[in-house]
Amino acid sequence: MMIKDRHKKMRLGMSMIELLVGITIFGLAMVPLLWLGSSTTRGAYSVGKHMMASQIAASFLDSLLGLPYKECREKIAELKGRGRTDVLQNQDLQATLQVVNDEGIQRDMETSFRYFQSEFGFDEDEDDRILRLNVEIFYRVVEGDGSVLASVRLSVLKFGDRNG
Repeated sequence: MMIKDRHKKMRLGMSMIELLVGITIFGLAMVPLLWLGSSTTRGAYSVGKHMMASQIAASFLDSLLGLPYKECREKIAELKGRGRTDVLQNQDLQATLQVVNDEGIQRDMETSFRYFQSEFGFDEDEDDRILRLNVEIFYRVVEGDGSVLASVRLSVLKFGDRNG
């Protein structure tokens, strides 16, 4: 009868070692998933910054293309002379921010664009009155690290009329 009593007292739980081994295996299985989530988040952040830089560059070029040829030539020459500047120092962007009456949106835009920089350039064919306008927007790849920059560069052609 004593033998039967011993068999009835079989353990129902897991030992501490079994529990630790199980947790270790589970933890090691989760590391790749956490890494994947982290890299996906970094990728989404980078794509978002790239898209914002593209929109800024396109906006700057649109404002230049809307000007008459001579004014466009003067303005792009002035912008090129400034070299690389903070995007928030651009007068056209500041004018846009002033139009937005919502203080929260203004603050968000200023926060989003605080590390963006722009650089303008142009080439001119004076005989045919053609300007190639270039704008490059630089942004930080890692928010806290200013040493690693990526950029978006857009170029367009502006044609002047032959009469004036």
